[in-house]
Amino acid sequence: SFSICNLPPEYRYCTSNLLLTSILLGPKEQSPDEIQCFLRLIMSDLLHLWKEGIWVSTPSCPNGHLICVILVAVVCDKPAAHKIGSFGSHSHTHFCHNCWICQNDKDKNEAFIRDGLLQTDKEHHKLGEKYHLLTTAAAHKKFVKEFTTRFTKLSCLLYFDLVNQIIINPMHNLFLG
Repeated sequence: SFSICNLPPEYRYCTSNLLLTSILLGPKEQSPDEIQCFLRLIMSDLLHLWKEGIWVSTPSCPNGHLICVILVAVVCDKPAAHKIGSFGSHSHTHFCHNCWICQNDKDKNEAFIRDGLLQTDKEHHKLGEKYHLLTTAAAHKKFVKEFTTRFTKLSCLLYFDLVNQIIINPMHNLFLG
């Protein structure tokens, strides 16, 4: 669902103010590439709302007011963040979507150096484009194993930083691991 960030905080997450875009069907969890098919459905709307906006008439503005919309952040649990942002699995050797730390090094002092081994949006876009150009499932699998990156439809939003605007929900990050 989408929430409207410029509503006052006490109204922002009220059920009546959340915009449900779709429900992903079961019976099993979707693969990262299947998630991209879902994103494709809403991407054209997000691009239109960003570039052209929509005119909305209100009682105070009967001639209409141009409303432009951007996607500010994607906030979800770690597995969903990796699928939506097309990062490798959270169980991959490079498990973090913000940096290149390895599973074997996560308990070492180097893992806690501020801004050490950071991934960049530009780097993630380049790797995503390379993944997108591959034509076989075997090539995709090998690429993800090596670079822990896939293509995401979110890369069509030129203003959206794939590394910094995909946020792990604090409950999942701090309390559930």
